[in-house]
Amino acid sequence: MIIIRTVFARRRLSALLAAMVGIVLFSAPQAHASDTVKWKPVSTNSNWSCGAYIGHNDRAHIKLKACIVTNSSGGAQAVLVVQNAGTSDQYLSKGRVIFESQLGGDVWCAPTNLAAGRTAGCYAPTVQVGNCWRTSSATVELTLTRVTAATANGQYVPCG
Repeated sequence: MIIIRTVFARRRLSALLAAMVGIVLFSAPQAHASDTVKWKPVSTNSNWSCGAYIGHNDRAHIKLKACIVTNSSGGAQAVLVVQNAGTSDQYLSKGRVIFESQLGGDVWCAPTNLAAGRTAGCYAPTVQVGNCWRTSSATVELTLTRVTAATANGQYVPCG
């Protein structure tokens, strides 16, 4: 009789655990895929904070850096800036910006050709972070023919 009760107790416990796991899995918020955006011209000013350019692992004449742009109303966005210092056009197969993910600041960059001597930016969405904030970093990645290079830039915006 005791063995039968133990078997039923274990089955009930297993069923309860399975139900709890199901509730947790199905009630978790859905992850949102980031948008894909086109590249745009880059024109910096005092609202831009950028890390240093790094050469791409696959082609040293392709340089990239991470920038964070802020505005006076508490908004911020990250930008993947790419410069083609070479003498021929370069195909950028994939880019990505990871910034304030929980606020929707991530983005994928559309494939594009970058002309020789040109600079372009892939702009993530502007997110509201407030006027006094610190971000751990904006991380950017650039893929050329299956080789990816990445860099990051952090910024602190003091209270004004």
